[in-house]
Amino acid sequence: MFGVVLGSVMLIVFLFSIAGMYTLMAFVIAHRWREVGLRSALGARPLRLVGGIFGRAFIPLLVGAIAGCVLGVLIHSSLPIEEAGGLRIPGVIPITAVVMVVASLLAVAGPARRALRVNPTDALRVG
Repeated sequence: MFGVVLGSVMLIVFLFSIAGMYTLMAFVIAHRWREVGLRSALGARPLRLVGGIFGRAFIPLLVGAIAGCVLGVLIHSSLPIEEAGGLRIPGVIPITAVVMVVASLLAVAGPARRALRVNPTDALRVG
């Protein structure tokens, strides 16, 4: 029963993390609307625009994943998991970090697609 409750809480936290990343990137892109429109008007390729958007998202994700792995390993090594009847799974922390980074980058894809549909003249007109 404890495993089901813990798994449910982890799923809810995972979904909130994805929703938070989507919302944050949508907010950032909304504030950079003119910049994206200007870069598009000046001939920036869509791949370059998407690279800039994902670059801004990837650095904090990578830092958070590395910090989470380090903290997870420190906490995991200090807990008596095997003595309490649990199993020590060596790769679960890095796998979790990779899943979180990939899922967050997929959440960034929605606002990035919306940024590519910016009409340069409309973005420059809004002031």
